[in-house]
Amino acid sequence: MSRLDVVRDDVLAHPLHRACELELLHAAEGTSELRFQVNDFTANPLGTLHGGILYALMDVSCFFAAASLLSEDQAPVTVETHSSVLRAATKNESVLLRARADRIGRTLAAMRTEAFAVNEAGEERLIATGSVTKSILKTA
Repeated sequence: MSRLDVVRDDVLAHPLHRACELELLHAAEGTSELRFQVNDFTANPLGTLHGGILYALMDVSCFFAAASLLSEDQAPVTVETHSSVLRAATKNESVLLRARADRIGRTLAAMRTEAFAVNEAGEERLIATGSVTKSILKTA
């Protein structure tokens, strides 16, 4: 059993993730894909995606990418993040997060993630990139 199998439902049930309407579309073989809406909860007062929400959910996308490669007695814990916001996403768009594990070592994992705004026509545009380093901890 993978770490992902152990924690998937609990992570998605987190109150922040529920409020963001976060959906896990895919997580396997060191990759993940998640989606959420730019809505009243995730938007800033200007009506565009709040940067803090974006940063937090980019980290979650990397968690799922790493967890898909770990055993159930291992937990990926964030030690460093870096995000670059390139442009805004607006209300009524969705955001697609794609993450991949570049390297999972014995004690550290290095991941990258990209965020895309998706309009009503299904067209994607890159809005942010990021990298996350996680420590791999033993849980048992």
